[in-house]
Amino acid sequence: MLSVPPIMSESAKSSAAEAWRSVSRAAAALLGLALAVLAGPAEAAAVPQPIALSPEDQALVGSIEEYLNGITTVEAGFVQVTADGAFARGRFYLSRPGRMRFEYDPPAPYLLVSDGTWFIYIDRELEQATYLPLKKTPADLLLRANLKFNDGLVITGFERKTSTLRIEVTDQRDPDLGQVSLTFVRQPLTLKSWTVRDAQGQRIQVTLVNPLYGGALDAALFRYVNTTPRRQD
Repeated sequence: MLSVPPIMSESAKSSAAEAWRSVSRAAAALLGLALAVLAGPAEAAAVPQPIALSPEDQALVGSIEEYLNGITTVEAGFVQVTADGAFARGRFYLSRPGRMRFEYDPPAPYLLVSDGTWFIYIDRELEQATYLPLKKTPADLLLRANLKFNDGLVITGFERKTSTLRIEVTDQRDPDLGQVSLTFVRQPLTLKSWTVRDAQGQRIQVTLVNPLYGGALDAALFRYVNTTPRRQD
């Protein structure tokens, strides 16, 4: 819990409470996106339309595919920001295929774990775990064993600048899963951040801080022993 000094003005208490709520909103946003996807939007998402890519763009997309498929593990700090400016920080681990872990810094009581089958959201404060099928969450894009942008995905946006590349994709078969935008540093090609936007317009951005690639990660990071009441959505 957020610590409160013994003597605190009402305005300071209000600010502290709002800071806690902001962290909570940011930490819960990724789960919220996935839950919104499973619940379905008020109206079905439009059929995604692919953009036209120049030969140069197509070559860059091929380089991005090769780069992502070459990633085995990642360990990094992360900063997570929602559209309303709420943010949270923590530690991120990835082991392809299928495994991911977000550890949020206190006071946020959240832990997110993908074990290859389930995307699990743990609220330690409520002592509750929510299980979502990994393939029904935007996280599946980064965790696929063999990522091909022409295999079940539609490229709906592509932007190249002097120092960065950005590619936006939507699931062709299920556009209600929303859009994922990946941003890369160009030289050398490195994943910088990703933004998830669901069919209802909710948006969250995750930026990696000092990522380390290819290191050994303990398999226990991607296992979760459930000792809390389990929800399955």
